[in-house]
Amino acid sequence: MTKSLETMIGENFEQLRTNGIKVNYWVVCQRKVWLYAKGLRMEPLSERVALGRLLHERAYPDLQRREVLIDDLIKVDLIEHESKLFEVKHSRKLVDAARLQVAYYLLYLKWLGAGELTGELRFPKERRREEVRLTPELEAQVMDALRDIQRIEQMPSPPQVEFMPICRVCAYCELCWG
Repeated sequence: MTKSLETMIGENFEQLRTNGIKVNYWVVCQRKVWLYAKGLRMEPLSERVALGRLLHERAYPDLQRREVLIDDLIKVDLIEHESKLFEVKHSRKLVDAARLQVAYYLLYLKWLGAGELTGELRFPKERRREEVRLTPELEAQVMDALRDIQRIEQMPSPPQVEFMPICRVCAYCELCWG
């Protein structure tokens, strides 16, 4: 067991683990994390989310395994070979959020005993790929995110955030900026 994994277990990783989308949302907007954690789901009403879902269904038809749900918490888009997982995204605009989400999946699977896996972000419309490998720094970022997500979820009201350009296309825009 690596030192960082030992540290994770010492920090009660089981208590910190969460839904993978929250890790993605944490990078984008803490208010979105809080709203999602409280059960507010605006994604079904979003045209952008519907387009993303369609992209998932049609991209990479040659890969066999799709949307593998693990522990009702993380949903890996695609798995190839037994050692590589993919996350398909519509564009690279929120690549930092996608990268941390994949790193969380890799760390979660490592915690389950899957060993050292590789992740890959795929952007089919842009014909781009980005490999994601766990490093001690990336593991630390994931752990910081998990701790902060837990803190946000315990807040009695949503955190205050500033309006950002991404807010215009966010599924939660109407809730935040009505």
